[in-house]
Formats: sequence, structure tokens, C-alpha cells
Amino acid sequence: MMNRTIALHRDLILKVVLSLALFVALPPFVNAQFSSRLASSGAAEQLRLGVQAYHRGRYAEALLLFEKALAYAPAEPLSRFWLGRAYYKSGYSATALRAWEPLVSLPGAPPELASRVESIRAVRGLGPGYAEPRYVEVVRFEGKTGRETRFLRPAALLPTRDGGVLVAAHGSNEIVKLDPNGVVVERNSGGLAGFDRPFGLAELPDGTLFVAEFNGDRVRRIGGSGGLTFGSKGRGDGQLLGPQYAACDDAGYLYVSDYGNARVVKFDPDGTFILAFGGKTQGFPGLASPTGIAVADGLVYVADSYRRAIYRFDSSGNYLGVLAEGELRFPEGLSRWEGRRALLVADTDRVLLLDLENEALTELYRSPDRKARIVGASADRNGNLLICDFDASTVSVLSELPGIAAGYDVEIERIDAGAFPRVVVDLSVRDRSGRPVVGLKQGNFHLSERVRRSTQIDEGGKVVVRTEEFLVPVSDLSLSGTGTSTRGFRAIILAERSADMLASREPARGFVSELARALAASGIEPYELGLVSAGAIPAVELPLKEGAPDLAAYLRALTTGSQSGGRFDLGLKLAATSLLPAQVRDAVIYVGGGRIDEASFQGTTLSELARLLEVNGIRFYAVLLGTDAPSSVISYLVERTGGSVYAVSRPRGLGDFVAELGSAPSGRYRLGFVSKADPEFGQAYLSVAAEAYLYKKSGRDELGYYAPLR
Repeated sequence: MMNRTIALHRDLILKVVLSLALFVALPPFVNAQFSSRLASSGAAEQLRLGVQAYHRGRYAEALLLFEKALAYAPAEPLSRFWLGRAYYKSGYSATALRAWEPLVSLPGAPPELASRVESIRAVRGLGPGYAEPRYVEVVRFEGKTGRETRFLRPAALLPTRDGGVLVAAHGSNEIVKLDPNGVVVERNSGGLAGFDRPFGLAELPDGTLFVAEFNGDRVRRIGGSGGLTFGSKGRGDGQLLGPQYAACDDAGYLYVSDYGNARVVKFDPDGTFILAFGGKTQGFPGLASPTGIAVADGLVYVADSYRRAIYRFDSSGNYLGVLAEGELRFPEGLSRWEGRRALLVADTDRVLLLDLENEALTELYRSPDRKARIVGASADRNGNLLICDFDASTVSVLSELPGIAAGYDVEIERIDAGAFPRVVVDLSVRDRSGRPVVGLKQGNFHLSERVRRSTQIDEGGKVVVRTEEFLVPVSDLSLSGTGTSTRGFRAIILAERSADMLASREPARGFVSELARALAASGIEPYELGLVSAGAIPAVELPLKEGAPDLAAYLRALTTGSQSGGRFDLGLKLAATSLLPAQVRDAVIYVGGGRIDEASFQGTTLSELARLLEVNGIRFYAVLLGTDAPSSVISYLVERTGGSVYAVSRPRGLGDFVAELGSAPSGRYRLGFVSKADPEFGQAYLSVAAEAYLYKKSGRDELGYYAPLR
């Protein structure tokens, strides 16, 4: 036993000596991050501890440790790089910029650092502006290649939450789902009855899909609320002749362009006929050939290919005016652009943007094919535009020119080396506007790690150990999970403390009861809820807890108001930090009257709070207890983080809200690999580079970690 112990100690000493020899002979790394061989042993130890704290999501602790590392060795760029990284994740982008900007021009500075600095400067309004957006085709999915048929004569497109798209294949009588790489992942031919020339698609938030069948003169309901067929051939109430496009409003009603009857027909979600409209009235010539249809802000927009215009109606079918009259050629598909008050218009060989704020029309794309017939255009979940050419049987992806040049923002969020050499990497992929990039597969990623290789060379009769560093592809790469495919969520309810809340006790009670019912009916699990009050001194009233909420506790916490008001800014910061380290699908749910004034912010600015939410992938939702419109503060936070606004009194209840919480798009991915690097007993700074590719855009990040001490 003693001999074995001596042998182990001998091997240990030999490895330590070898490590020292490697350190002496190590040349400057080419294309590496800043050197990890810190001159101060104290700085090296603080860096190691700080990196480990960062990967555990303890950003405040990491900040202190990186500051200590810089106190030992102020000139070490690697410590300053990590300090900026911790400030960035804490929402202090201006402070992160101050840490990073001096590093960008240094030797060994990773190119992605310069890219991130430019991105932050652009968000803060410090960088160069972009001209009017112009889109170009980056990839085209052919409906038929050789003997393989994906789809024929695509008539309508419906982007899905996971980054794919549903295609109404009119020519091949099916609904086809394509993933972002153009791979057919699902086919639906309509069951035993089969589809009869599907043309239009519409969807409710709970996943209920409606398919308008042109030859069948009917509408098919699929999934969500259950299968159902309604409508029949004819000119009477609820009957159809050649239905084409379809759209749903926020209350769940379905609108179908009844082409043969030159009208729009409105149904409830169960197929009950509500009304038909579009006939000639005073000041309105009547629809001649209704095609595309879209609903935005409670209003219904209908394209007329014969009259070459877009008409606006209220939800009761009352005519409200005409748009783009005389500016269109042969408009067909219409779609609402989520997150903007705008419509996309498919107009023969071009795609137009109709701004609903000023009613201006802008050309976004023009096909080089003069015979093109673009019948549908929609914005996908990754910030691209999707278009379908009916006659050419193609679906194309269009991207903004500046976006192609900027690429993706890939961020390695944490590295878990607890089971080294097996390493797990959690990363997020966003576009340069901060929106998550979803639907990526393993083939869209490339991971590599930096390994050291030593060779012995003879220099004048003296043996010298020379060590070089290489970036090599990782072994056994696997994609073990994606955020979008993961169900469940974590949410902190942020309760307003104000006179409004004192007057809104009954709506607050209704919110808690309806939320509990919606959660029970959704089947979503796991989920965690907590509650923070935004009083004069914000407090965590109820910590995050998995499972059904304690109704009595939430009622007590929510219905306590204050005549003097509270600190929304501090409450929001407390709610956000209560969710750190962020997980796959996190949210802050503000509950109140919605009248938050930016002038009330003290110390922390609105943009800093929005950035804290954004960089950690936390969405901001607002549930309004009254009838007032949300303030600009609420709208700004919702828009920046990809959330939504809901009224507690909405006719459909909060079921759609819960469905969105549990299925919101997430750009987070988990990859694993087996490391080839030598951890040097847990003391070596190891690094991983991750790249993501989709279409003509890519992004890269590199980050270091330490294996467990041995």
C-alpha cells in the first residue's frame, strides 16, 4: 500500500514539474482568448472562483471576485473580460461597455467581443443607424426536387412557435410542416375524409388550427379544441363558395374570405355562424374578389384583388375605410406582423409592408422572376420573412440585409464540467434585435475546444518541451435539449402597490381564481410561481414554488394596496433577480392598473431594467385589472422582451395567457461533448467555442471554465 502511495506522489510531482515546464515553454496562443496564465497567483485564484460562480448564475458574487482579481493584477485583460461579462448579465450594459471597449484592440481579443460591443452600442443608440430595411432571398425550398415531392402549389403559410412553418399545399392536398432547415417533419392529409384543396390557415393561441378548403367549400378545425368540420356549399348563412384565406381575432372568432360569394364570413371557434359582411353600402362599393384577410388591434383587413385595395372593417363588419387604393397590382395574402402595427401584403411579384400607424406602403422585396405569383407572406419566429410562390411551388426565406451582415448573437450562458470529461454547455442564440432564434438542430451547431499538445525537441543537445494550443472540434457532440421543446415555466408575479390596487380588489381576486383555473386546465408542468410586491420597500411575498398556487396566500398578497404608491423600478429588479440564474422559460407578470410613469424611476433607468430582462431571456407580461390602456413604460418592457398585454376581463379568460407562458419561443439550447483537454488537476483554464449557423447568418462565442479540482 505504501509503495502504491509513493508511486502516486511520484506521478503527481512529475505532472506538476511537467506543467511548470509547459508554462515556461508556452508561446503566445494564436487566435486564442486573452492569456489565462496570469502573472499573479492571487489573481489566478480569484479568476478561477469568479468563473465558477458565473457558471452557477451567481453574477453578483462573480463581480466581486473579478474585481479582486483586477486588484491583484490590474493589467490582466482576461479578468477585465470576465468582469464585463458579469456586468452584462446583471443588466449593466453601459458598465460592461466601459470594461470591454479598451480590450477590443488588444492582441488576442476574440472577434465576437468586438461584435458584442457594436451590438450594445447600437442598442444604446451609439452606433451607426441602418437605412430602410430591404430583404433578400437567403434560401429557397423547392416543392419538388427530382422524385421527391415536399409540397405542390403552396397557398398559405403559418409560422410555428418552434421556428418552422405550416404550408397549405393546395396542389398536393395536405398541410406540410417544414423545420427551419426546410426538412419536412410532419404531413397531414386530412384523415380519412382528406382535404379538398386546402387554401387558408389560421390558428388560436391554444394550438387550434383552422383550414379553409377551397374545393370542399368548408372549414376544418384540427387539434386544440378538437376536430370539427363546418360550412357547406351555398350562398346562405354559414355557407361558402371557394373559401380562401382565414384569420382569427383575440376573442377566438374566425374570419374567412368567401371568394365565390364576394364576402367575409365570421364564425365562433365551434363553427357557429355569426355574420357575413362585405356587401355594398353607402360609401363602399362592396367586395368584388376578397382574398387575403388579417386582424390587427380588433379591426379586420380584407384585400380585394379585383379592386386592388385593402378594406378595413370593425369586428361587426362595419366598413371603416380603404387603404393602399391605386397602389396595388393584385393583392392576395395578408398577414399581421407580430410585434409591429403593420401588415405584410403579398402583391403578385413583390412583398409590401403596410404601416397601420401612418397607412404608408413600403416595398420590402421584389422577385427577380417576372412570372412570380407570391400569394402569401408571413414573418417567422426568427425575424425572417417567408413567402410562397403558388405557380412555382416554392417557399422562400427572406432576410434583412443588415441582419445578414450582423449575424447572430450567440452567448454561452453556463458550462457544467461537474462530470468532466463530459461537459455540458448551455447557450442562447438571438438575432441582433434580441429575439430568440428557435428551431435549430444539432447540425446547426459547431463546437470546438482549445487543447494543448506538447512535443519534445532537441535544441543544441538540450531537450525542450514545446507546447502549442489548437482549436479542435469536440468529440461526441450531442444536442440534448432545446428551450422551445421544453414545457413548463417559472414566473414571478409583480403586484403593484398603489391606490389603483385598493380599488381593484375584485379584479385582482378574479385574476388569481382565473389563473388557477387556467393552469389546472392547461396540463402544463412543471411550473413555478412566486410573488413580489412593488411597495415603498419591495419584498418577496411568496418565493418561487412548484405546483398549484395557494389561492388564499396570493389573494392576501395581491389585494393589499397603498395610498402612497410604491417603487415599480425596484420591484421589477427584485422580481428579475429572483429568477437568476435564468432558466429555459422565465417571466415577470406585472399585475396592476398599467399606469406606470417613467419619471418615478430612481437610480435604475427603464432601459437598464429592460436590458436586465432581455439579456437573461426573461419575458415581461402585463395583466391589467382596469380598462385603461397600458402606459408607455409597460408597452416598452413588453415590446423589448417579447411579452404580451392581457386584460383580466378578456372574453377568453387567461387560458391563452397560460398557453403562451408554457410555450413561448426560447432560443436556449443544451449541448454536450467529451473533452480532450487536460484539466491539470482542475487548475487549467479551459475554453469552448460555439458557433451557430442558419441560412447565411452565423454567430460565435468563446468562454472558459475550470474542471473540478482533483
